[in-house]
Amino acid sequence: MKNILITGITALVLIGSFAGTAQAGTRTLTDMNGRTVTVPDKIRSVVPLGSALRFLVYMQSLDLVKGMERIEQKRLVAGRLYGLATVDLAPKLPIIGEGGSGGRLPNFEKVIEVWPDVIITMGQDTTQVENIQEKTGIPVYSLNYGEPGILDVQSVRTALTHLGKLLGRSERATQLITTIDQLQADLARRTAGISEKEQRAAYIGAISFKGTHGITSTEAAYAPLAWAGGKNVAAAINRPGHVFIDPEQILAWNPEIIFLDAGGLETVQQDYQKKTAFYQQLKAVQKQQVYLVMPYNLYHTNIEITYADAYFIGKTLYPDRFQDIDPKIKADEIFQAFIGMKAYAALEKEYGGFGQLKLGE
Repeated sequence: MKNILITGITALVLIGSFAGTAQAGTRTLTDMNGRTVTVPDKIRSVVPLGSALRFLVYMQSLDLVKGMERIEQKRLVAGRLYGLATVDLAPKLPIIGEGGSGGRLPNFEKVIEVWPDVIITMGQDTTQVENIQEKTGIPVYSLNYGEPGILDVQSVRTALTHLGKLLGRSERATQLITTIDQLQADLARRTAGISEKEQRAAYIGAISFKGTHGITSTEAAYAPLAWAGGKNVAAAINRPGHVFIDPEQILAWNPEIIFLDAGGLETVQQDYQKKTAFYQQLKAVQKQQVYLVMPYNLYHTNIEITYADAYFIGKTLYPDRFQDIDPKIKADEIFQAFIGMKAYAALEKEYGGFGQLKLGE
């Protein structure tokens, strides 16, 4: 009887809400997939999918969340700092799907039982979004960061603007966008005028991407290094997004500084024990110029950690230009602005924190 009732409700909503014209008490918006979506004038409840919960934390909108993916209730909160803000709420909410990479679909019946005003997705293609909307009878509003695996700051601004309009919380969206603009402007000011000769070359390894990896895992356009004014030796491959590099190529580049993503540190340490001779040929290892940065890709990109990494990298590469910056204090300022709390201690506890690293210890 319950399933029959749910099916009947779904059919009525499909007929009423998506007949082609907005009804009284509704409005029509265009999401980031270019879809026209009819939603209630006032949004009182939402279900986030595909890490959209992160942006609801940024938007100080947890009061609207009525269901959560199972992955969001797991312990790994330090790698996705917004989980620190949801840790008390998570056990109280129904699980509406597994979540995770690969665009997994939710449990449609569980979503219907929650019956939110709108489902908010992050980074899912139009076919998936339309499927969710068709199967649930609930409006689905899609957001994204830009191209998969590439942090596009303008797309982040756009997503926040869309979400502010959808939720009726544009003031908070403007506040976040202003914070982003101020951070970008400050980093640009500090690194302005660095000549090609002065620019310090670096390599970033062990970047997490759909799991943890070793030193050969990198990005040619690693945003924090670019914002900090460094020269990414991997830019020579001219390929956007994540890529695996041949170890011989790392030796050929032989950068003076290496940054390692803490998410893959254990893998690097294990690899060091097996291939010590390889690592000891690297100038950065010889001169103890290997540093640990915090992982910012865990269930998509954590914007606040990205900026914190940029300030630590800037301080490491150009201490004179970042002489007034304590990376730990700056990180907490950024975390406070995005997730509403100081959280560097959680990162430090789980990953070791920013700092110089001696491989093999």
